[in-house]
Amino acid sequence: MKKTLMSVLFLAFLAPLAGAQNTPQEPLAVIAQDVPAEAVFSTPFDVHFELAHTPGRVVELNKESLPPQFELTAEKSTPLSPGTVAYDLTFMPFTLGVSTFTAVQFDLKEQAGGKTTASVRGDEKHIDVKPVSYFKEKTLRDIRPPYIPTSLLFWLLALLAAACIVYFTRWFWKDVKAKHILAKETQDTRPADIIALSKIETLLQSGLWEKGQYKVFYIELGSILREYFWRRFQQDVSSDTSAELLRRARKTPQLAPLLQVLREYLNSSDLVKFAKVTPTQDTMHQDVNAVQTLVKKTSPQPVELKEEK
Repeated sequence: MKKTLMSVLFLAFLAPLAGAQNTPQEPLAVIAQDVPAEAVFSTPFDVHFELAHTPGRVVELNKESLPPQFELTAEKSTPLSPGTVAYDLTFMPFTLGVSTFTAVQFDLKEQAGGKTTASVRGDEKHIDVKPVSYFKEKTLRDIRPPYIPTSLLFWLLALLAAACIVYFTRWFWKDVKAKHILAKETQDTRPADIIALSKIETLLQSGLWEKGQYKVFYIELGSILREYFWRRFQQDVSSDTSAELLRRARKTPQLAPLLQVLREYLNSSDLVKFAKVTPTQDTMHQDVNAVQTLVKKTSPQPVELKEEK
């Protein structure tokens, strides 16, 4: 009985000593570190750390201790047991040659307040950063001959041919139309200015203005002016826009001094025909006078015969 009691007391005395031997001597320690000796410029490489720490605490990477020659691009921590943790870091080298991978620091912190209770650093290493190796093969050749887009070339030629056909068709149609107008209007042998002025008087007496048909009135007035252009200058302006008509007038010596008068009339006429603006009586008289002025100022003047001495 006395021997059994002594054995129990002896085991109770040894138990604390055995527990003290299993407790780590340091609260935080680096137990493994894997840093490569070589790396390639601007190419990521991995670094591995394993740390033992006091259970119930948190291990964090101190980023202020990272080497300046290498940029940290990824970070991952994996608990291995209640008292060990693994850190996998990915770095990108941006300096050629041998660079010092400084000792990376880890901090042990309390879970509740985040207070740092211990710190540890890894070993300092040297990494030789190599330049990027390019493919230097000089006997390269194409695996197939150069590609010529024959279908695209065909469609380009077809488009060019179609454009030429449209251009010459339009030119031919205008020529035929001009000859048709000439054959139709050569029956009236009066001077061009007399025909135009008489048609303006007929338009004023037609009653279109009094009936409120302003657009029709201005269309007829424009037709008289365009017919005068054909009879006086042999210019087919029947399908010209206002801008094209002004360009023709700018190149015609008789019409160049009257360019402003023609521009004001065309602007007023376009407002009535296309913008559906209702003109006033004064505006109508002003536009009619503008057309009459264009006709009178560009009509041939009689030659004065000199008195014979």
